[in-house]
Amino acid sequence: MKWFFALNDGAPHFAAYADMVKVAVASARRHTRLEPVFLFDGEPNGLTAWCSRNGVTVVSCRWRLLEEYRQVARETGRTKLMDYAAGIFLRLEVPRICAERGWAGEPVLYTDCDIMFTGDPEPLFPDLGGRFLAVAPEEDPNDTEAINSGVMLMHVAAMLGMEEAFGDFVRRNLAECAELTDQFAYRAFYRRGWELLPLALNWKPYWGENPDARIVHFHGPKPFLREAIARGEAAPVQREMARGAFGHYCAVWDRLLRDAG
Repeated sequence: MKWFFALNDGAPHFAAYADMVKVAVASARRHTRLEPVFLFDGEPNGLTAWCSRNGVTVVSCRWRLLEEYRQVARETGRTKLMDYAAGIFLRLEVPRICAERGWAGEPVLYTDCDIMFTGDPEPLFPDLGGRFLAVAPEEDPNDTEAINSGVMLMHVAAMLGMEEAFGDFVRRNLAECAELTDQFAYRAFYRRGWELLPLALNWKPYWGENPDARIVHFHGPKPFLREAIARGEAAPVQREMARGAFGHYCAVWDRLLRDAG
């Protein structure tokens, strides 16, 4: 199964995000048989070279609506995500890229960069049937309406049938996307069209330690923010979410980064 993740070279803290990519790939090699595909907006650099050396297919691409998004964000003053948008919204290109490369015949996994695999997720994947996506809740594990797009099992063939309509919906709602990221689009357009992923496939450290977790998602505070959090310099929401098993999973992350080379 193909596993996609994405980043842009203009993202703030790029070096720290590069380390998160390395941990995600190293943990996938250790625990899974997934075939990693890196969607990258930017010039070739040390990270893309590392990925190529480590069996990752690097696809240079750009979100088709990026310039329209930037114009709307500037006009509405909703610019807080401007530096990240080129990477964040690349996930919207996954069905198209699969179609172009002949990968549309099976489901694919998409994750954010700030994850690590702690087990093999494939045995826990639900049967999508006629559903477009499988996703898990975001902050509240009981809120199945507020889904998180940081881990998605995608039914590519089904999503391709909605590609034009979804693209039009995103274009009409770029201001909302500028404020609420891609999750607004997935939640609003595909509402009732998703299956639920087990929580173990999008486990958040602030939920506590889970020995059955297969994908741990550093949603909120990232490992590289630990010193700022300890000094009280991080944003309040980051400090508040650095609880539960955050320290435990950061220690696991550190070991994986050392092994990644």
